[in-house]
Amino acid sequence: MLRYWIFILFTIAIPSIYAQKESEEQKNWTLSGYVKDMLTINIAEDSTLVDNLIHNRLNFDWYPDDQWHFQFELRTRLFYGSLVKAIPNYGEFIDQNNDYFDFSFYGPKNESWLFHTMIDRVYIEWYNEKWEVRAGRQRINWGVNLIWNPNDIFNTYSFFDFDYEERPGSDAIRIKRYLGFASSLDIAVTVHDNFDEMVMAGMYKFNKKGYDFQVFAGKARQDITIGLGWAGNLGNAGFKSEISYFKPYTNKKLFNNALLASISVDYSFENSLYLHGSYLYNSDGDKELSSELPIDNSRQRLTVRDLSPLTHSVFLQSSYNIHPLLIGD
Repeated sequence: MLRYWIFILFTIAIPSIYAQKESEEQKNWTLSGYVKDMLTINIAEDSTLVDNLIHNRLNFDWYPDDQWHFQFELRTRLFYGSLVKAIPNYGEFIDQNNDYFDFSFYGPKNESWLFHTMIDRVYIEWYNEKWEVRAGRQRINWGVNLIWNPNDIFNTYSFFDFDYEERPGSDAIRIKRYLGFASSLDIAVTVHDNFDEMVMAGMYKFNKKGYDFQVFAGKARQDITIGLGWAGNLGNAGFKSEISYFKPYTNKKLFNNALLASISVDYSFENSLYLHGSYLYNSDGDKELSSELPIDNSRQRLTVRDLSPLTHSVFLQSSYNIHPLLIGD
């Protein structure tokens, strides 16, 4: 069946609000956010679906002193249109980005509209020149590629969910030790009462001949995993890659060993034209595309194994600044 999707996105940024004492002391908290609207038109041979999403985000940061930081971020969305009417349990369908703690709420049920609100960042952080310790719901970003991130074992996301720039977070404890120039050791553990659902791993980062490298090993839910990644340049073009291997330690009849590798090259011209290409290999994927494969997995809580259901995936992108206020992508 032939389908077309049309997306119209409109965003209003909320200026940052700073708290400042009359005595010109340094501000120690900020409040910012945005409101945006996205209209989606899905045109098929036998029907046309029209949906609208109003998305609001509030970000609060507090710095009580030069070594402590508290962050709280709230995401609220209002859905209305064809899909909300057609799917009775639409609230459960979209309520997928919670981790161990349930910080979300949605309602009403079985109506033509639905709102969903979630705390997707709430953590406390202590840091100095050499250490960084963070506990709470946070984004642990181990990916380096622009589209597919096999190294991002804590917060896997789908690039189809382009309305969610901040990406999901994990309820976790993370300790980072800075070792020198572009060098660090990172250890993180998620919170869960089921060991098979926990993610725990350590990553070492270093720089060699102008390239930033990273290697990691650990446990990703029901897999033992190792991987590496790098980011650098080929001439004036950006060059990034990630490789991860997963071996199940339980349910070996349900899960196969899996190797996922991604590579990307991007280049910016002087006239603001931007070109980007990415490739993903999934050894456990299907070799042919079928109508039953869940290509759009943006509504699900993902693992790295779910980055693409296909063995080979390719992404091509170009963008151009038509006007300071208008970008063609």
